[in-house]
Amino acid sequence: MTRRGTLLALLAPDELAERVADIDLARLREHGFEGLILDVDNTLTPWASCEMDEATEAWVRQAKQEFRVCLLSNSVRGKRMRALAEKLDLPGVSAWGIGRKPLRRGFLRALSATGTAPEKTVMVGDQLLADVLGGNRLGMHTIWVKRIRKREFITTRVGRVLERLCAERVRRAGLMPERQRTTANDG
Repeated sequence: MTRRGTLLALLAPDELAERVADIDLARLREHGFEGLILDVDNTLTPWASCEMDEATEAWVRQAKQEFRVCLLSNSVRGKRMRALAEKLDLPGVSAWGIGRKPLRRGFLRALSATGTAPEKTVMVGDQLLADVLGGNRLGMHTIWVKRIRKREFITTRVGRVLERLCAERVRRAGLMPERQRTTANDG
């Protein structure tokens, strides 16, 4: 489904989740999704790290069994993203410059890596103005997760100010979904 209408509609995620490990893979599969594109920094790992917590790593490994998965990062060199992709045995796309999220090129390269159509693909990320906007522009199902830590790249921190304003406008317009409950494993 391609989103039409206002910029606010393009900024509205389809779902919210506290963290990646809370996303119900079986439900996504039931809805016919075949691919997952996952942001890296502050979605899977803390910023500037290759370390995932156990629950996130287990979720990604389970996702690999059920979906075609690709990592997508706005990293300049992509060294950490490539190391994480290798560790998880996944394809990874490092997008910078004219390929940077929310622009199309990085997303199209990730879709090519998964071999899935946008409407059959879920984009998961922590940034409304990069991950959600970019995924929505291409007609993907988008899930906005809470960032892992506040420590971030300087331009991301600046963008968070605008993100908060946009998120509030999306909420006031009645376009923001409710946050999903945590999984049964979380108690």
